[in-house]
Amino acid sequence: MKCRKMAVIIATILMFAFQAVAQNPETLAALAAKAYNTKQYTEAIGLYEKIIASGNESTALYYNLGNAYFRNNENAQAVYFYEKALKLAPNNEDIINNIEVVNSKLTDKVETVPELFYKRWWKEIVNLMSFNTLAVINIILLSLALLLIALYIASSNLRVRKISFWTGISFFLLFSIGIIAASQRNHYLKNKHEAIVFTQTVNIKSSPDDNSKDIFVLHEGTKVTLLDKVADWQEIRISNGSVGWIRSSEINGI
Repeated sequence: MKCRKMAVIIATILMFAFQAVAQNPETLAALAAKAYNTKQYTEAIGLYEKIIASGNESTALYYNLGNAYFRNNENAQAVYFYEKALKLAPNNEDIINNIEVVNSKLTDKVETVPELFYKRWWKEIVNLMSFNTLAVINIILLSLALLLIALYIASSNLRVRKISFWTGISFFLLFSIGIIAASQRNHYLKNKHEAIVFTQTVNIKSSPDDNSKDIFVLHEGTKVTLLDKVADWQEIRISNGSVGWIRSSEINGI
């Protein structure tokens, strides 16, 4: 009897250990990649979604899931996960190219209004580095600024004092810009500012009311910017500058 009980205990332990290994994100990712490479895209999608459901996220994970959806001819889901990947890696050329490809297959071809040059430059600065890299650079800039100010105070040489003072001030100004950029980058990562339409065809309203006027139509896969929220309605803007209201259930925030 004791041997039988021990065998049951060992079998139970082994079963739970096997399940734990099978649920491991690395194991699931390997299985998903294998399914994708053998053109079993629905299976790959399910495995990648399982990794995300367990609380994991990364540029590669979202990008690979976008690829699987694209191969499975689900373009709205594909562009959604490509955009989530781009949010984490805004300068990744592969992601940008794939978004252009999938957008070319969507119904809506919305002309983009060019951004003002200073807004475009600032966005490029904010997206130049990851939040962690910006944090490290800001610490270095602040340390250098404080060291130079300390040198200014301690030195009796006029030339050294002038150079250390103005260089220290310059580093402090760069640190201030870095803090603003890091703050905006962190806010962008932690909040949903854009969304993808997930309804095949939707009438955009002039106000958050079903009885309000239809002002334009959007189709599945179109990217919108989120402006305001009233109850279960979301105010949006599309890339040509047009603004309207859509039900929150008809979009997925990025």
